Amino acid sequence: MKLLTLATLTAISALHCFAAETVTIESRKADGTPNAPLWSEVSGKWGRSKNKTGVASSSALVAENVSICVTNSPEPAFKISPELEAGTTYKVEITFGGSSAHAASPDLIVAVSAAGVAAGTILTNTPVFQGAGADNWNSLGTITPSTNHPTLTFMYVSGTLSKESRWYADAIRFTPQPKQAE
Repeated sequence: MKLLTLATLTAISALHCFAAETVTIESRKADGTPNAPLWSEVSGKWGRSKNKTGVASSSALVAENVSICVTNSPEPAFKISPELEAGTTYKVEITFGGSSAHAASPDLIVAVSAAGVAAGTILTNTPVFQGAGADNWNSLGTITPSTNHPTLTFMYVSGTLSKESRWYADAIRFTPQPKQAE
């Protein structure tokens, strides 16, 4: 009986070591350059801003700058390719900041498409990047990747973009969810 218990504990311990971990991808590296190849700005006129999210000080975010877009011509889009564990369900959240002089757009709508995802609850068009969500982790939904390198693409649909009303793209977090009992 002791051998069976020891073997069971060893197996559980080994599985725990390989459990999926939270993955956070920032739009910029610590030095302010784009965080390629994990994050790429695929179209539009993206720049950088020092208006980081308010959650940066309480999390592991390290970039000094964040990606911003202040015009919808050409239509802006970016994609991310995190390294995740296929078959694990992840809660997907975004965070961004702003300031009183350079706020996040109050009416921005962004389309989200996914490749390498078996299941998900992310809306096709989402308001999650709107100014009301600044300085928080805002839920996009969940994904269950079918590959270890899924891709999510975020594309401008509508909303005001200008120097005073920006699309801020700071960080996206993937948090593994507990497996459901079958």
